[in-house]
Amino acid sequence: MGVPPPRPARRGVAPLRDFPTVVWLCIAGVVAVLQPFIIESTWLLVHLALLGALSHAMFAWSTFFAQALLKTPESADPPPLQALRFLLLAVGTACVVVGVPVSAWWLVLAGALIVAAAVLVHAAAMLRRLRAALPGRFTVTVRYYLAASVCMPVGAAFGVLLARWPASELFGRLLLAHTVTMLLGWVGLTVVGTLVTFWPTLLRTRVHPQTARRTQQALPVLLAGIALIDVGALADVRPLAVAGLAVHLCGAVWWGSTLLRPVLAAPPRRAPGVFAASALVWGLVLLVSLLVHVLRADSWGHLAAGYLPLTLVGVLGFALQLLTGALSQLVPTVLGGGPAVRAAVDREFDRFTLLRWALLNVGLVTALLPVPGSVRRVALGVVLVTVLSLVPILLRGIVVGVRAKHA
Repeated sequence: MGVPPPRPARRGVAPLRDFPTVVWLCIAGVVAVLQPFIIESTWLLVHLALLGALSHAMFAWSTFFAQALLKTPESADPPPLQALRFLLLAVGTACVVVGVPVSAWWLVLAGALIVAAAVLVHAAAMLRRLRAALPGRFTVTVRYYLAASVCMPVGAAFGVLLARWPASELFGRLLLAHTVTMLLGWVGLTVVGTLVTFWPTLLRTRVHPQTARRTQQALPVLLAGIALIDVGALADVRPLAVAGLAVHLCGAVWWGSTLLRPVLAAPPRRAPGVFAASALVWGLVLLVSLLVHVLRADSWGHLAAGYLPLTLVGVLGFALQLLTGALSQLVPTVLGGGPAVRAAVDREFDRFTLLRWALLNVGLVTALLPVPGSVRRVALGVVLVTVLSLVPILLRGIVVGVRAKHA
């Protein structure tokens, strides 16, 4: 049985929903250019990308998919409430990304509390939708969103502790707990829940008949893995953290096996599918690499010292490619306007797809190899420019869509 393209409750441009991701990416571009003159520039780039751009996009697309799948009334999650959590997330993120570089811990704490409040409002809206909806096999998507929303405040708390004691002997343990809870929990669970129906939509094919069932089976396994990692890190029991990573990897592979049939039936050729498929491959690389890294580390300090390659894989390989693929599909869908408008906007997002994909992935692979520092810097520069090319493409796509609708 196929999954029809989701239809949102409201189409058109909504500034608080559509533009914060672009703003965070633009700020990240400025920071990348001025990197030698900015304190904590690497940390800043990571959090502008993940906490700023990607988290806002996840708020928007999870709301979109929850409405499309559950078909709940507008009263379950009215637009003003959606706008409130978008605003809270933006304000909280701004506090965090300013607070850490200037060593204002109170500002980091305030930002984390505001972000957590935004996520809890988001989770409450998802819970209301779930209670108001009729039973269905794809309600598992919203359960993933709820699980991800539980992970976010926990991961934020670990981040606040990292900012408070950056030179503590606990640093390596808190770093692992923070990154795993945020990247595998908040981001990863949202992605898995969304791809239940979004993956066949990206490829324009049918959903795997076992997708909903395996996705439901994988949720407790994925959550158990994250819990074991966090407990192992906090309790200074590294074998437990390794076991948690292995458990999480098994859950991810079990769920991911349902992605293969759609790919074989309709290999990705358009920008949404190409970048999303590439992101999933890098996600698997990240899970395996993290498991090996924690297993081989001599100490928690050694674990933290070797984190940069994992960060590059997680941010550039997985998160930002996923963001590129998702926005390339969702922005034309949300704009609406009929087949002619959709085709015009799709053409904008498909511009130079293979070139962008090659520059991004070849550049990332080069940066991960044992090459001279100058070569690595050039490779990362190419990758960042390629990622940021999404901004003009996205803005041009919106302009083309709006003009076509008016015409």
